[in-house]
Amino acid sequence: MTIKTLILHAAKYTGLFAMMRMATRKNPRILCYHAGSIGDERHYNPKLFCTREQLRQRLDWLKRNGFIPATLEQVSQSKAVPNGIPLTVTIDDGWYSTYRDLLPSLAEYGHKPVLYLHSEACDAGAPIIPVTLRYIVWKAGVPEITLDGYDADMDGVWNLADPRQRERLVGAAEKWLNARAPQEVAGCLERFGASLGISADELDLASRRFSYMTTEELREASVQGCRIELHGHVHVYLPGQPHRNRDNIELNRERIRAAGLPYPTHYCYPSGSFDGYAPEVMRAAGVTTATTCVPGLVDLQDPDARYYLPRFLDGGDVSMIEFEAEMSGFTQLLRSIVRGRQQPRRVLRPTTA
Repeated sequence: MTIKTLILHAAKYTGLFAMMRMATRKNPRILCYHAGSIGDERHYNPKLFCTREQLRQRLDWLKRNGFIPATLEQVSQSKAVPNGIPLTVTIDDGWYSTYRDLLPSLAEYGHKPVLYLHSEACDAGAPIIPVTLRYIVWKAGVPEITLDGYDADMDGVWNLADPRQRERLVGAAEKWLNARAPQEVAGCLERFGASLGISADELDLASRRFSYMTTEELREASVQGCRIELHGHVHVYLPGQPHRNRDNIELNRERIRAAGLPYPTHYCYPSGSFDGYAPEVMRAAGVTTATTCVPGLVDLQDPDARYYLPRFLDGGDVSMIEFEAEMSGFTQLLRSIVRGRQQPRRVLRPTTA
């Protein structure tokens, strides 16, 4: 055990977790997940890929400790949830493994999660290039490779023991793949994997573990109670560029509506990037809430707080005791002690002459 986990266990068994849950019971919590785990990808990126078993362990604990499913409307309008601590579960991006592994368990426990859809990648229907490439390099585990027959940026000897060279290789391969049509991407990824000693069977793109849902699967998820909401058509929020950010949200909404899904009004900042323009961008785009990647308890005393909602990013790199501490509000107490009351840091608007 680390010193941190020893402190958390001591706090739990002396009743501090329970005390903090009681003290903060009116403050909603928002959880974030990304994808399930079909193969060994959870070992490569445990924050991104979460097993069904881990999710069910969390849901069991939440149910036993008085957390009640809540909608974003209830969270943002401070509407009380009878007999419990309000909890909203959100899921980013739109991974197929979310549909296969996470949504059924959430439904079983009575949650109607919010899925923030990255529509550009969903429309393409190809494996997600940056994630798959990094998985291939991780899986290969070799100190050095020689590539030939790709292009001038990729061909040559690569020292994969050097993190900088690994990133350069991934960047060059990403550029090479982005120049291909979506229907060519899977074959090109298999070729790249083979060059690093990973067979097509090992990469297992057919399982769709690195792909998003289809339109039909999104519609089925919606019918079953999952709300499909906004995450940008392009997976980016550009600080200081409100017009481009609003256009990105509007295009995202158009793609969601074109898929036959209900009108979306909630947004999640891609990669957690936001700025001081966010409230006016959200209001102009007809967005009612926006979630960050800053952990904490929901506090709506600030009129614009609904556009900077805190979320806890759970994953395989989070131990159960750390999860319990965060959801109980004890970790928030520690943050307050260490550096004052936690609030998402906003990037102020640039001054003009």
